Amino acid sequence: MLAYQKRLQDSQWWPAEQLLEHQLRELARLVAHAWRTVPFHGARLAAAGLEPGRPIDLERWQRLAPLTRRDIQQAGGDLESTAVPAEHGKILTTRSSGSTGTPVTVRGTIFDAVVGKALMLRHCLWHPYDFAAKFASIRRVHGGTYDYPHGLHLDRWGDSATFPFATGPSSILSIGASIAQQAEWLLREDPDYLMTFPSNVRFLAAHCRERGIVFPHLEHVTTFGEVLSAGTREECRRAWDLSVIDVYSAQEVGIVALQCPAHEHYHVQAETMFVEVVDERGEPCRPGQTGRVLVTPLNNYAMPVLRYEIGDWAELDGPCPCGRGLAVLKRILGRERNALLVAPTGERYWPAFGTRKLPELAPIVQHQFVQKSLQRIEARLVTARPLTRREERALRAYILANLPYRFELDFTYFDELPRNDAGKFEDFVCEATG
Repeated sequence: MLAYQKRLQDSQWWPAEQLLEHQLRELARLVAHAWRTVPFHGARLAAAGLEPGRPIDLERWQRLAPLTRRDIQQAGGDLESTAVPAEHGKILTTRSSGSTGTPVTVRGTIFDAVVGKALMLRHCLWHPYDFAAKFASIRRVHGGTYDYPHGLHLDRWGDSATFPFATGPSSILSIGASIAQQAEWLLREDPDYLMTFPSNVRFLAAHCRERGIVFPHLEHVTTFGEVLSAGTREECRRAWDLSVIDVYSAQEVGIVALQCPAHEHYHVQAETMFVEVVDERGEPCRPGQTGRVLVTPLNNYAMPVLRYEIGDWAELDGPCPCGRGLAVLKRILGRERNALLVAPTGERYWPAFGTRKLPELAPIVQHQFVQKSLQRIEARLVTARPLTRREERALRAYILANLPYRFELDFTYFDELPRNDAGKFEDFVCEATG
């Protein structure tokens, strides 16, 4: 890990041209592997003129049709490699929570996971972390040991693969705790650093600001897993007078970009991820333009996802004054949740419906949950076929088991789920007041 970290320490200063050469070489290897061993990609690569043994140039690469979430759902096992390199280690499975309402399952490898751990350590080295301090996280975890009021306590920050040296203690709380419970837990834990989802910390900061709650030793907040808005940064400044450091990531592909140590914009992790921002015609955006984000993880040989449309929008920027050659994303638009679940008591909860498992219970293509009142939730579903009564019963029992209260639950079926007035899809909408 430390040897790989030294490589990352050097490569961050490469000129943009050298980074692009590295990426094109890695893409050529990945394309050759996908051509030979992934049934889904053969015809698509051939249509774009991307053949094994040929160097890749950007013009031909951009002919390759983007890969959508629906493509991944429909392709199933045809997207998986039939000959994963043995040196990449065991195959791992990641299921997205479906923050766009369309959950997907992606395979990766131990090697791919280790690369992600290296990028997490890079994040910590870029920013002012004292590794002897106390680290707290509030996130999606399963098992009663993480539940309020205690959470889980560890004598180090994480596994030794991510942090191959001694660290201070850490504590973890399930995101299932209410906002009020989270604030009380943090007062008891008194951490130096907090990591959680952007939408969660936005409501947590507002709750604390309204009640005058401060955490005396908290130095900064790290966010991940959703898009961080300027409004959330400002809410944390108002509540606690501290900054937010963001990790731009997605469950199915890992870390995409890290916040610059000197600015609030992001550096694409170009050594491990090929990131494109394209306009409505699929043409590359210029600095200052906003477009759709396409990502290609360069190290996933178990299930290559080529030009994957992640569901976010971003604005490109020019070279960073910090001197790093890594491409700059000025801002990212997309997956921050806009509402919390409101219980009949008035308490607010991060909306967790156990969405990763829904496709295992029924052929669900897309979902959206709408809280219609303090007692009632509507589950809006797009399905591959009509559900049986048994499947509906299983879904109902599973969803209700994941909620903090016994809500009334209605199912409504759609051919396609609606977007909001801004054209964005929200997987959870709260219409209740309380």
